[in-house]
Amino acid sequence: MSEKTSGRTSPKRILDILDLVISDPKNYDAKKISLELKIPLATVYRHLDTLCEEKFLIFAQHSTYIPGPKIREIILKSVTYEPEVTLRRSFLRQLTNEIQETVSLSMPLGTKLIYFDRIEYNWPMQLNLDAGDQLPLHASASGKLYLANMDKKSALKIFENIKKNKNTKNTITDVVQFEEEIKKIKNSGHAFDDEEWFAGMVGVSIPIKNKKNELCFCLSTHTAKSRKNLEDLKKIIPSMKRVALSLEDVLLKN
Repeated sequence: MSEKTSGRTSPKRILDILDLVISDPKNYDAKKISLELKIPLATVYRHLDTLCEEKFLIFAQHSTYIPGPKIREIILKSVTYEPEVTLRRSFLRQLTNEIQETVSLSMPLGTKLIYFDRIEYNWPMQLNLDAGDQLPLHASASGKLYLANMDKKSALKIFENIKKNKNTKNTITDVVQFEEEIKKIKNSGHAFDDEEWFAGMVGVSIPIKNKKNELCFCLSTHTAKSRKNLEDLKKIIPSMKRVALSLEDVLLKN
């Protein structure tokens, strides 16, 4: 059968398959993709094999596929050049000036959480991170928030598998204690770093979610405990939530 049957070229079919899988990775195996896109099953398998070989997709459980590292790299690079980047940074700057602390945005890339933007406030003590740097999933506010927004079984499995450095006396390395922590985060909708990453530093993170209620980004701030303690951070959560709604419109609009 010609690749141009039904007016669809091979590149168009590959892009359609990628679009479908990324939009709902848990729902589409090869047969469902074939039915949805009206592409012969053999052709779907051939394209899926290629996408997996090139690391755009990964074969997952129940014969479904999930975005691979190549897709995640593209997403991270593309966010920097989004059409609304100036507007996005204006909201971050507004929040920075309001709470008088540096604010950051991070995004999930597989089992990693990556910084991609920050606006600094002029304090002598800063946490120096660059775009592309990873956050510790077990010790940072955003890392814990990311895991808490997964199903519990997956979150705990990741926690057990990652290297967990005991950064401070407050760093959680015990799985039972961490299970309690993510339960608390699920109930509150935000996460704190109580001197778990660095001694003398505290932080808070809130989610930015899509229409499916899936976490896509984390909005966070970290500060010296001498400037703000956890009770002080609780008071700025309403401001962070307000700005998160504005960022949701910018980052996730269709």
